[in-house]
Amino acid sequence: MRGVDLERYVFDTGLTLSILWMNADGTVYHRYGGRDARSADQWLSIPSMEIAMTASLDAHRTHEVIARVAQEGEPLTLERVPSFIKRDRGECIHCHSIRPALYEEQLADGTWTADKVWRFIPPSRIGLDLDRDDQRRVVSVVVGSPAAIAGVQVGDALVSMGGQAIATATDVMFELDRFDTTGGILQLNFERKGKPQTAQLKLAEKWKVGTAQDFAWRSFKWGLTPAPGFGGPQLDRDELRKLGLLKDGSEAPFAFRITYLVTWGDNKRYGQAAAKAGLQEGDLLVSINLPGTATPRLTSADHFHAWWRLTVKPGDKVELEILRNGERKKLQLEAIQ
Repeated sequence: MRGVDLERYVFDTGLTLSILWMNADGTVYHRYGGRDARSADQWLSIPSMEIAMTASLDAHRTHEVIARVAQEGEPLTLERVPSFIKRDRGECIHCHSIRPALYEEQLADGTWTADKVWRFIPPSRIGLDLDRDDQRRVVSVVVGSPAAIAGVQVGDALVSMGGQAIATATDVMFELDRFDTTGGILQLNFERKGKPQTAQLKLAEKWKVGTAQDFAWRSFKWGLTPAPGFGGPQLDRDELRKLGLLKDGSEAPFAFRITYLVTWGDNKRYGQAAAKAGLQEGDLLVSINLPGTATPRLTSADHFHAWWRLTVKPGDKVELEILRNGERKKLQLEAIQ
């Protein structure tokens, strides 16, 4: 990403693959490469890419070139962002380095708000799931969702949303990303059995906000603070059973072995706080409680880290129960910024 203008090339930097088919005037015809919490290749297939490429060629044939607006000043590149400059070693800049650096800048200048976490949210947030190979086609609609209330049905073919022609799920996510988090009416045009249809999606305030599990796959979670300052691998069922934490026929509880405390680098303060609270490498974390909140049923170490960063605030005192040498201990870790 070195030298790439972040304001011209707008895409989800947490992806495994991202493609923008563009005109030289800056117009993006279509986007490709999106995913959701299910898997990194949820919407990656040769047929879907062929549809997106064909749609982009069709758009190019009819595109009326617009004059490129002269840009004032230098393009916004990551190597010009102060929070990145201090750690820039002149090496390859990875896409996933972008959001943490911009987040640090917004924290510093007071412009960060919690809703900015939710970028490029999937179609499921408005109640739609789309076919993997033909991502214009609706394969399910959640009862009671904005899409269902607006009258969208299984089998409908998406045509455009807001000002964006739809060829891919990523096109949908880009348009949802542009729409105001405070809600409003978003127009969706589609076809049903070849006949044009229009739906008005009514989106409530904070409609973009998801759950920690929705966010768990994103690498950006590692850049958010406060951080727990520790981590490790989740215990499997055999390990839980040997430790007496799992009974036959019961649901496996979430627990993991602490294999590291982050006592080095830029974030060493978090690991140092965890050590001060009494945590040690080798401890088994078996219970987490933040008074005043409902802890979800955690399903993975990634889920734990996402939940902590989205839920815990500086000054919160998180109650941790650990197992050390067969003995249970209760510790309290105060979160710091």
